[in-house]
Amino acid sequence: MRKLNVTPEEMKAVCGRMVAPRAADHLGLTLAQFYYLAQKYSLSTAHTQHRWSPQEVETLSRLYREGYQQKDIAEMMGLGLMAVRSRVSRLLKQDMNMRKAA
Repeated sequence: MRKLNVTPEEMKAVCGRMVAPRAADHLGLTLAQFYYLAQKYSLSTAHTQHRWSPQEVETLSRLYREGYQQKDIAEMMGLGLMAVRSRVSRLLKQDMNMRKAA
């Protein structure tokens, strides 16, 4: 087996934040290598949903009210487009001052 040039910090950055095949591809590993390193470093590979902090919700609300497009907000916040769309939809249903400025 060739030497795997992935640091524990790189593994921690992707484990649990994206599905395993995407994480492996992101690191340039096969799926088997990814699981091997996760086990070696005692990291969980379970994909979990992003938990929104109150500060992130406030930032999202502010950017949305200022008229930014959801894809731009996702890029600025380092999140996926679907995560931003889902949260905006939920906030609009709750009417959390999400109306765009006219």
